[in-house]
Parts: sequence; C-alpha cells; structure tokens
Amino acid sequence: MIRTFPTLCLTLVLISATAACAQEPRVPEWIPFEEALADGEDSGKMVLVDIWSPRCGWCRKMQEEVYTREDLLDYVNKHFVTGRLNIDVKDDTLSYLGYSLSSGELSAGFGATGTPTTIFLSPDGAYITRLPGFHDYDSYFPVLRFIATESFRDMSFQEFMQKEGIEPKSSGDQ
Repeated sequence: MIRTFPTLCLTLVLISATAACAQEPRVPEWIPFEEALADGEDSGKMVLVDIWSPRCGWCRKMQEEVYTREDLLDYVNKHFVTGRLNIDVKDDTLSYLGYSLSSGELSAGFGATGTPTTIFLSPDGAYITRLPGFHDYDSYFPVLRFIATESFRDMSFQEFMQKEGIEPKSSGDQ
C-alpha cells in the first residue's frame, strides 16, 4: 500500500494539472452595453451587440458553434467592440441617445423580437442594422465583413457578396 500511495498522489496531481490547463473555447468578451458604446467611440470600432436570453438554446448554439471559431473570433476582436443585452431584463436602466431604458426596452427599440439578434452600431453608437436569429459560420462571417469594411455605405449585401465571390446559401442549406 505504501508503494501505491505515491503513485496515486502523482496521478491525482497530474489529473488536476491537466484539468487546470484545459481551457474553455475562446468567445468574445461580452461587456455591458454602455461600456461597449464608450469603448466603440474611444477605439473607433463598430459595436456588435448580442441580444440574448439565458433560456435561449439558439443563443447557446451560436456561442458554442460560431463565436468559438478562431478566425471569426479574431476578426470580431480586431474590428468590433462586443456588448450584450439580456432581452429578459426589465428592471435595469441603460442610457442610449438620451433615453433611459431597460435592457428589454432597448432590445425592443432595436427591433429585436426574439433571440438571438445581433445589432450593429457605428463607433458613435448610431444604429446600422440588425440581424435576427441564429446564423452559422458561413452565413455570419460575410455579414461581419460587410459591416466592418463599411461596405453597407455604398452597396447592398447582395452586391457585396458578388464582389467577394461568395455564393449565397439557399434557405434549405442551413
């Protein structure tokens, strides 16, 4: 028994060290909405707002399958400030463009009727557009590039896709 005790201790130490080194997949650093607005203005980056709910399975799916993709995450971190609004919260107070609203009211004001909904704002906080629903990597990444390159200012998304040589997915492909 004495000989196996050091082996058992060493095994437990190695298992603990392995578990401590194992990392969760990287995801965007979701910061509070008002902080994201301030950071967007300070950095000159577009603001990506994730409207979500803790009970939303599609929100979790997007977090686990889309935002964990290294190239997408690197692109988001380089070109956007990432904030979040919980559509279910009705008792907080946020300030946006001179209005005081709850997270739920602000989400509705952005046109979110469900979750997930992605809102894009310019660095000064002006509304650009919203993207409702879950979107897989292949359909989401071009939208990020369309916004980050400010192509939305002088062309439609369809024109952008053609220019980039990206074939649109049919609704049956998802």
